[in-house]
Amino acid sequence: MLALLFDRLGGGLGKVVRPSSNKLASLEGLRGILACSVVAHHAYCWYFFTQTGEWTTGRSVIFARLASFGVLQFFFVSGFLFWRKLMKRGEIPLGSFYLSRFVRIGPAYYVSIGIAIFAGLVVSGFRLQVGVGALLGSLLPWLLFGVGGRPAVNHADILRITCGVTWTLTLEWMFYLLLPFLAWFSRKNWRLLILLGIFAPLSLVNKYSLFGGVNAGYAHVIGMELAKFAKFMLIGFGGGILIAALEPRIRNWSRVVQPWQNWMLLGLYLAYLAIPNLDAVTDVFLLAGFALVVQGADLFGFLTSRAVRLLGIISYPIYLVHGVVYYMAMKLRGGMHAVALLPYMAETAGCVAAAILLATAIHLLIERPTMKLSENIAHKAALPQTVLLEPTAQVAVSR
Repeated sequence: MLALLFDRLGGGLGKVVRPSSNKLASLEGLRGILACSVVAHHAYCWYFFTQTGEWTTGRSVIFARLASFGVLQFFFVSGFLFWRKLMKRGEIPLGSFYLSRFVRIGPAYYVSIGIAIFAGLVVSGFRLQVGVGALLGSLLPWLLFGVGGRPAVNHADILRITCGVTWTLTLEWMFYLLLPFLAWFSRKNWRLLILLGIFAPLSLVNKYSLFGGVNAGYAHVIGMELAKFAKFMLIGFGGGILIAALEPRIRNWSRVVQPWQNWMLLGLYLAYLAIPNLDAVTDVFLLAGFALVVQGADLFGFLTSRAVRLLGIISYPIYLVHGVVYYMAMKLRGGMHAVALLPYMAETAGCVAAAILLATAIHLLIERPTMKLSENIAHKAALPQTVLLEPTAQVAVSR
C-alpha cells in the first residue's frame, strides 16, 4: 500500500530514476526494501521499549531478523561492487576514492545527525546542561561517523534518538580504509582463504579477550570494535566479496534455475526471516538469495518496479532519519509511555509517512546535488559508486 501510494505521488521523483536494463537492476529496488525492513524492526523495538523499558522485539523471530536482513545485505552490496572493481583494476586511487566517498556519504549524514541533535535540544528546552568543552567533545565522535563512540550530547541520548543506526557507517568507513590492503587479495581467488584466516580469529577477540593491565578498559573497547568489524567482514562484506569472486560460476548455475529463481528467492527470504535458532544456516540462505538478486532475480518484478525503485532513491536518508521521527512522535504524544497496539500502529504509519517526506526533502535538497559531485570525482578516477543504502542511480556506474 505504501509503495503504491508513493508511486502515485512520485511524479517529479520519477524523473531522477535512471532506467536500467543491466543484470544489477534488481539491486536498485532492493535497497528500498532493506531500508524499510530496518524501519519496521525499529518500530517494533520502540513498541516493546515503551511497554517494558527493554530494547527488544519480544519473541518475534521475523521482526528480530528484519534488522540483519537489511544490514547484512547492505554490506553484501558494498563488498560485491568494490570487489568486482578491485578484480578488474587491482588498485584504487586513494585520494580520489576517499574524497568521493566523503562527498557522497557526509552531507546527508551531517544533516540527519544535526536534526537528531536538534531534537535532543528541543527536549532539553535548549538549556546547556554541560560545559562547553564537554559539549564539543561529545560532538567530535558524531562528526567522525561514530568512530570513537556515540556519546550523549548535552545529556540527550542521540544514540537512542537515531535508533543507533550509525554503527553501520562506522564499519563502512573501516571497510573503505582497508580496501588498499585488500587489493592484493582480489587478484587470486585462493587468497580469500588467507583473509578468512585473518578475520576469523579477530572476530573472537572480544569473546576471548587477552587484554589486561592498567589499560584493560580502553583495550577492551578496541577489542570490541575489532571483533565487530571482523565479524561483519566475514558475514557481511565478505559475503559480497565471495559472490563477486565466484560470479562466473554463479552465472552458469543461475541459468539452470532461472525459471524458478524468483520462487527460490522468495523461499530463501522467508526461511531467513522465519526459521529460529539457526543463525549460521539462515545467513547462508540470505547470501544465496543475494546471489540470485545479483543474477537478475527480482521477486516477480517487485524489486524493479518504479515504486520500489523510488524508495531505493531515498533509502539512505530514510535509514538515517526514521529514528528521529519515531522519537519526536512519542515526545509529542506526551512521552514514551505504553499505548495499545492499534493506536501505536496508526502512530507508526504516520511516522513512516513523515520519514519518507523528510527523507525525500533531504535527498532533493542535499543528497542529490552532492551525489552528482561524487559521481564526477568517481568517474574521473574510474571508481565504483556504492555505499550503504546507495541511491538507485549509482548501481549502473559500477558495471
